[in-house]
Amino acid sequence: MTNPTPHFSRPVHLREIPATGRHFMIETNEDERRAVARQLGLPDVAALTAKLHVTPFRKDGLAVEGTILAQITQICVVTAEPFESKVEAPVDIRFSPDGQDPNAEFDLAELNNPEAEDPPDLLVGDTIDLGAVVSEFLALALDPYPRKPGATFEGDGDEAGLSPFAALNRLKDKDS
Repeated sequence: MTNPTPHFSRPVHLREIPATGRHFMIETNEDERRAVARQLGLPDVAALTAKLHVTPFRKDGLAVEGTILAQITQICVVTAEPFESKVEAPVDIRFSPDGQDPNAEFDLAELNNPEAEDPPDLLVGDTIDLGAVVSEFLALALDPYPRKPGATFEGDGDEAGLSPFAALNRLKDKDS
């Protein structure tokens, strides 16, 4: 499986990173923000920046830490109205040639300890793309059910009737 094209690209080569690391300030332009918004299903990304620090990881890998700041427009799941929101998300990821291939099969038993440290992501070649990292961490930070501030769901008072189990009970009662 090939990796999808990133929304915007900021490649960094292993050889560019000194032992003490290197700071990166990423600012996106309008076309890049439009591509990120389209990819993430957002009406708009008005601003997207990241402050990242890239350091060597082990012998031949890289670690990325920092913060993403974004001003986005989302659609409220209650009112279906667009609203503006700010996103501030931490970034913490490591890449290594012996890291975990996201396309490889894995053993569910290995996931038993939620406190265990995640393995590094697979580093293919000698380059990482900070644009892809920023897009991924922004996607992870988005609320899957965004609500406009102050929006409340006002049902008919019979929320219990919405349960699939309530529907099964009604069918069971009809058969009785």
